[in-house]
Amino acid sequence: MPTAAHATLTRARAWATVGFVVQGFLQPLVLTNLPGLEERTGVGDTEVSFIVLSVLVLAAVGSLVGGSLAVRRGSAFLLMPAFAIQAVALLLAMLDLPFLGLFPVFALFGFGVGLGDAGNGMQGLTIQRAYGRPIFTTFYAFQTAAAIAGALVVAGINRTGASFEVSFLVGAVVALSLLMGLRSGLARDPEQGVPESAKPPLPWRGLTLFGLVIAVVYIGDGVVSTWSSIYIDKSFVAAAAVLPLGYAAYQGTVLIARLVGDRVVAILGRVFVVCFAVALATAGFVLVAVAPTVWLAVSGFAVAGLGLGVIVPLSFSAAGDLAPEQIDEVVSRLNLFNYVGVVVGSAATGIIADATNWQFAMLVPAALVLGIFTVARTYRERPAA
Repeated sequence: MPTAAHATLTRARAWATVGFVVQGFLQPLVLTNLPGLEERTGVGDTEVSFIVLSVLVLAAVGSLVGGSLAVRRGSAFLLMPAFAIQAVALLLAMLDLPFLGLFPVFALFGFGVGLGDAGNGMQGLTIQRAYGRPIFTTFYAFQTAAAIAGALVVAGINRTGASFEVSFLVGAVVALSLLMGLRSGLARDPEQGVPESAKPPLPWRGLTLFGLVIAVVYIGDGVVSTWSSIYIDKSFVAAAAVLPLGYAAYQGTVLIARLVGDRVVAILGRVFVVCFAVALATAGFVLVAVAPTVWLAVSGFAVAGLGLGVIVPLSFSAAGDLAPEQIDEVVSRLNLFNYVGVVVGSAATGIIADATNWQFAMLVPAALVLGIFTVARTYRERPAA
């Protein structure tokens, strides 16, 4: 018969999953509506890029603030303001603001994203440690599924001919309706209230290694998310309907990898799974670069997704093992590498392609991901203290 402690832990896992779902659902509501914002404000791609950059910069700030708050109040405290802030930003984005007026709105949204990323990661690792077995990658699977659902919601609303701002309203309602459950259903952090003098120093060398891996993975993710459709358009004679299929195939296999990742890690261990994932991701990007047909390129993006999908959650898990009593600080700092990777992958790829060609630009993330092999041994499991 389940004990009260087990029931509490199960409830915390369920509500942590809700946190990952909400975070995954809200972000594509903004990203996939950027063309609508362009049309409404009359600006171009460059101006929108600055808006996206403001989101990422404030997300980094939000993650650092979240790390500081969680030490005193616990990571469960972060998710209510995180989603409330994102909801308010979405509602403000519905207003017919001038271009410059969008900056504080999306900066606010980015700050909420950073708080949410921090709170979700901290809760996920805390609950995984309490379970004593791999479950963290599954949280990411729910976030990926929610992101796909968010993109489909936007597509459905656009198909009806309704204003694109309607999807902002949907996101705000979803986030606000779940706040009260998040207030009481989450786990307590083991380091909450522990004075700084009682904590050992953070293992910066190990955290930096895992952070660099996370940055590399998000560089690859940024390449696919931002440039896969353009790559297919410029490299092949393809119909407009085919252009987004590289990204769709990538997201689909990322979801599959995350759904099965925890079970595979439990059987084969983190080191083997990371090595196999690196090999898959590298092979995927190489296949994209050398593919003679559009369908082989789409297949390459799918293979890359199978590899990249599990490396980030496993990196957070391995980093958490280095400092199990300082998970809040570990997560808030590792998130910074996430945002740096997204910026580099999204911005640098176009520059590289202009200077060389698109095939070479796709080989760059392959080479970077291949370098993860050199630190794969650091992913070995460490027994709980």
